[in-house]
Amino acid sequence: MVNRRLSKTGNWARRTGFALLAALAAWPGAPARGAETVECWQGWGYLSDPDTQAYASGEMLLVTRGAADWRAGLPVALYQLDRATGTIMADRPAMTVIPINPRLYYRGRANYVSGRATILGMEQKLVFGLSHVAPPAGGLEAMLDFNRWACGLTAPE
Repeated sequence: MVNRRLSKTGNWARRTGFALLAALAAWPGAPARGAETVECWQGWGYLSDPDTQAYASGEMLLVTRGAADWRAGLPVALYQLDRATGTIMADRPAMTVIPINPRLYYRGRANYVSGRATILGMEQKLVFGLSHVAPPAGGLEAMLDFNRWACGLTAPE
């Protein structure tokens, strides 16, 4: 025997759920399909002597383009930022590094990584610390502007 009341409630809940999903998708603050997302890891790095681990350079401002997998042994491309403009230096190629002992720090999700890395094509190692610049929820234009700046894509106004 079919419980008609449960069946009607189930249909109502299903219809309401679909209507609610459609309304949320059309909400003005909701990100549109194909909307721009800006994500990177941004921070500092120093070249270090492979034997003594002494710093062998001044501080470099570094950034990834997009997300990065920080597991040991996997390559990550880092770009140097120009200190004057805060943008990626066009005259410097990406530096490919392979993390040796990355330490990820969490606050609900990975938000900071530090450690040492081998630099492909160089004898020196890299000592680094980078913060995660996550894509903003809801496609907020002000947050996208901040992320573009933090990821070295635009200069501050």
